[in-house]
Amino acid sequence: MNAIEELKKEFSEITRLNHIRSLLGWDEQVNLPKGSFGGRAEQNALMSKIIHERLISDKIGKLIKEAEKLKDLNLIDNATLREAKRDYEQEVKLPAELVEEISKTGSLGYIKWVEARKKNDFSIFQPLLEKMIGLQIQVAEKLDTHPDPYSTLIDLYEPGATYDWIANIFNKSKQNLNSIIKKLENSSDKPDFSILTQKWDKNKQWDFSIEIIKGLNYDFNKGRQDKSVHPFTTSLSSSDTRFTTRIDDNFFPTCIFGSIHECGHALYEMGLMEEIHDSVLASGCSMGVHESQSRMWENMVGRSMEFWKFWYPKLKKNFPNNLKDKSVKDFYRSINTVQPSLIRVEADEVTYGMHIILRFELERDIIEGNVQVSELPELWNEKMENLLGITPPTNSDGVLQDIHWSWGNFGYFPTYFLGNLYGAQFYKTALKQHPTLPEEYEKGNFSNLLAFLRENIHQYGRIYQAKDLIKRVTGEDLNPDYFIEYLEKKFYPIYRI
Repeated sequence: MNAIEELKKEFSEITRLNHIRSLLGWDEQVNLPKGSFGGRAEQNALMSKIIHERLISDKIGKLIKEAEKLKDLNLIDNATLREAKRDYEQEVKLPAELVEEISKTGSLGYIKWVEARKKNDFSIFQPLLEKMIGLQIQVAEKLDTHPDPYSTLIDLYEPGATYDWIANIFNKSKQNLNSIIKKLENSSDKPDFSILTQKWDKNKQWDFSIEIIKGLNYDFNKGRQDKSVHPFTTSLSSSDTRFTTRIDDNFFPTCIFGSIHECGHALYEMGLMEEIHDSVLASGCSMGVHESQSRMWENMVGRSMEFWKFWYPKLKKNFPNNLKDKSVKDFYRSINTVQPSLIRVEADEVTYGMHIILRFELERDIIEGNVQVSELPELWNEKMENLLGITPPTNSDGVLQDIHWSWGNFGYFPTYFLGNLYGAQFYKTALKQHPTLPEEYEKGNFSNLLAFLRENIHQYGRIYQAKDLIKRVTGEDLNPDYFIEYLEKKFYPIYRI
């Protein structure tokens, strides 16, 4: 067995340890009794320590050096060496005590976040958040990947990306989004949003979400859907990918579109080629590309007229009173209403980017030490007013709405909007190659889109980096113009502009 094969074996075991840690995390959010969080925090911390020590071992370092001397490595072996070296070089810079403390603080921070959100009391969460921010600043200082610490943290989720690169894209997009929003606001023929804000039976919503994700080819033999406070997707092995949703009986999109969104993530993880199962390559190449899959399925497919030409009769059968005298066109326009909203995960496609820009700008200031944690609720509300023209009435609808900071995921948020951009560019290419896709949706056939994604994106996992993958699939670098073009083509007719 040569060095690369030994390296594969070592990282397969590390990957499986990570899957065990993910199982602890899944159970923590889905099943764990409230009184058991302290013990789970200790378990998570121990797993993080074990994985860290395994990853930075002398054996791993030696194998990487030996593998670098090998010639004529194939595609998978080259990618394995590249990603193993990246993971090793990052982890070796972090003290075990820091890794363990971050894990423990994340588990305890999650508990406090849930409590603070429920009670609308930021002060409950503030001490743990302050501690986590301090720990993440230490991570950035130790890794020192980029001159500025926030770019170093971004690189953990979107390899190769920097604050400046993203800021340039976002600033251009912000201007275009503002232009579209103003045109839609001036329309005299707006959709009827009230269709969505009736009382929707929770059990029927759940059952209908299951029916839809089965129709999208999610494999329940290798996964499951559950409920949690904040929706998420996780892989517990390359043959076990699970996701969660939440249900609001006063707002239909929360469950249905949340389920489609997470299903998009899961389909990516389920589509890896067998040769890289449970390996260092067995995940998405970046969170931006990962998010492109969920946003594509949720919005470009799930909020399309063709999608609902198939599903609407079934929906109406389940909710006859809610949809009485409402046509599929009425419903389609309703689910594509563009208006400022408080909650990111429930935002429409046009204003969603503003939610991400808010978090992106705040995170930079937090990590750079330009703002204090105690100032965040007020700053959040100010930015919401500036970007979207609304002010959250409570912190639960404002600064406390997302789970990410409790886990220390600073640098993650910008990948959500990058996902919209990647998704629009991928989807345009898919339509060029398969122009009949929308017609297939009308018949309930989503297999050919999935086949395109499996062939071009899913199967490769981390084999290609995001910048290489987008060029390989679409023939050019990431281009935000495709997303703006998509929005204008879709929403101007909806608003009859």
